Amino acid sequence: MSKQDILFVINPNSGTDRKKSSLENSIKSHLSAEKSNAIIVYTKRPLHAQEIVQSYLKKGIKEVVAVGGDGTINEVASQLIGTDVVLNLISKGSGNGLARHLGVFENEKSCVERINQGKVIDIDTGLINGIPFLCTAGLGFDAYGAEKFGKMEGRGFKNYVRASLSSYFQYKPLQIQLDGTSHKVFSITFGNASQYGNNAFITPTASVTDGLLDCCIIKEHPKTAGLGLTQKLFSGKIETSKYVEYYRRKSFVIKLQEPALIHYDGEPMQLESKEIKVEIKPKSLKIKI
Repeated sequence: MSKQDILFVINPNSGTDRKKSSLENSIKSHLSAEKSNAIIVYTKRPLHAQEIVQSYLKKGIKEVVAVGGDGTINEVASQLIGTDVVLNLISKGSGNGLARHLGVFENEKSCVERINQGKVIDIDTGLINGIPFLCTAGLGFDAYGAEKFGKMEGRGFKNYVRASLSSYFQYKPLQIQLDGTSHKVFSITFGNASQYGNNAFITPTASVTDGLLDCCIIKEHPKTAGLGLTQKLFSGKIETSKYVEYYRRKSFVIKLQEPALIHYDGEPMQLESKEIKVEIKPKSLKIKI
């Protein structure tokens, strides 16, 4: 029986652990040589992962490994949604939200061994104005902080905390309409998975297989409430705060007074539209766990 090609798309700039030789050695040492042939390609610029995957899809690739943070995983997965091609994760980013949610945030050896022996499941994906996301998407403080983090030198959790703290005292709430009801919001997050990353559970009851999106609105609140909200975020109890409204639906429509900055899986983007539609695509991505 001939070997199956497996494409490894690696972002060498993700996270803080950037030793190419270590990762390549793990792939060579632990990938089943009898069954699989590793094709290793490094990204060189933003959105390059999409181009790489598109190229290999045309060559008939059936299994892809995304190596990087949630942004890199999003780039790779966006090209696989609605296909029969299987996605694998080796998460090496600052937050690693999807891998943590799925329970596959592991060392390189374990990740590669899972490619040999893991089980394939179908998971839901989300869309925000047609842009795919796997974990979370939203607007308000989250997007503001993501943009600030993206402009910082260096990655990692410490820099993410720094960006969040400085953003918290600068950010001004948004006036929105959600499905026709007015809200003044600090942030509004749509979760396909339960967390941003680093076990910060913004939509703690979300499931990637239930065909629904969870929505967490953090309302305008005094700055003194920030510590309590943070504690609830990391304890998985954010929906119990008096400053939070929580919903679960298949789709949502937001209307704004002006075009908003959004994020999708932590990647910021300025929209031109004053209307945002968020929806679920049930069981649209094959992933190995």
